[in-house]
Amino acid sequence: MTATARPPGDPTEAPRPRPHKQEQEPASEAVTEVAPGIIRMQLPIWMPGLGHVNTYGLLDDRGLAVVDPGLPGPSSWRALKARLKSAGFRIRDIHTVIVTHSHPDHFGGAGRIKSEARANLVAHRAFTTWSLEESKRRNKLPSEQEQAEAERIAAAAAQALDIGGEEIPTIADHADDYAGDPLRDNPTSQMQADSVPWGGETPWGGSKHPMPPLRRRILIRALRLLFKPPDPSQRVVHGQRLQLAGREWVSIHTPGHTIDHLCLYDPEHGILISGDHVLPSITPHISGVGNGADSLKSYLQTLDLVAALDGISLGLPAHGHPFDDVPGRVEAIKQHHRERMELLAAASRALGPATVQQLSHEIFPKKHWGVMAESETFAHLEHLVLAGEAERWRDSKGRLIYRVA
Repeated sequence: MTATARPPGDPTEAPRPRPHKQEQEPASEAVTEVAPGIIRMQLPIWMPGLGHVNTYGLLDDRGLAVVDPGLPGPSSWRALKARLKSAGFRIRDIHTVIVTHSHPDHFGGAGRIKSEARANLVAHRAFTTWSLEESKRRNKLPSEQEQAEAERIAAAAAQALDIGGEEIPTIADHADDYAGDPLRDNPTSQMQADSVPWGGETPWGGSKHPMPPLRRRILIRALRLLFKPPDPSQRVVHGQRLQLAGREWVSIHTPGHTIDHLCLYDPEHGILISGDHVLPSITPHISGVGNGADSLKSYLQTLDLVAALDGISLGLPAHGHPFDDVPGRVEAIKQHHRERMELLAAASRALGPATVQQLSHEIFPKKHWGVMAESETFAHLEHLVLAGEAERWRDSKGRLIYRVA
């Protein structure tokens, strides 16, 4: 592919047909057996670019384990109960719930299953969320006014989005967020842990209208009330083995999309539960914030790790349909990132030294401009810097400036 960049300031965008993406399909009510003893249940989600999350049921003589039980809230919960019923199960039949990583469309229902079914909740040792990181940094209770406003916002959002359950929890339900050390197993660097871009400063600087600190604190507390992460009862490490559904699964730590991402590999039958690490027709967001010094390097390395696993014949992704050529899909994803770095190099040649925002505007369509595009651009630029293929410095305004070789 020959990389080209639009001239600086050129707002034109040639319309291009968008191919169908299976990850965007709405959730089907059908429950399908994707392998002996493994069922696929699709739950509805409302996140941009996604129409469903695949919740897998691993069946055994004790009941079943479920992987990634969807978003929090009544809609997802009702859908999960309906799918289970059609397969002959109830919530109380779940003995284990596995969360592949710390995003709410994957962990949302896990805490309630753990509570109602008394299930074992399994996640990677590094499992955490930005809301816990925020609590760790502040480590103090909010004022009554801040908490009241956060609860008001959370309740309104829950009603509008049909999430959060029938009753929004109060600060008493979150007392554990302010105690102990929820980051003890997370090797996230302090610079990046302090740079979550929810209206605050970003590592690359240049925000024209940062959110006022009080408003940001209230928003973060409201989001924490809606998306309180569950407390795993079992934290696993890379290579640890789990006995589920009459199979021995190997835990594969695959940081990149998040620092705590976990895949499950069944070497005897060649099955990989890939979460968001390997998706069939889209690529997961790789953020340069809070995922280690070089999240893209981690992602590319763990793509190679997964592709090298012996005898994989079936990939079970968190979004989209099961697929059989995991190594081929890995290579396609790696090529996508190579092409993105070529585009960055071309944009850098066209612009000269430039900010993250300026470069992101050159490689992403205008409708995608914003913090997610900038964070992914930042991740690719940092990867190039650490590989010796780009340089960076800060200007007088505190913005990171990049020049790609």
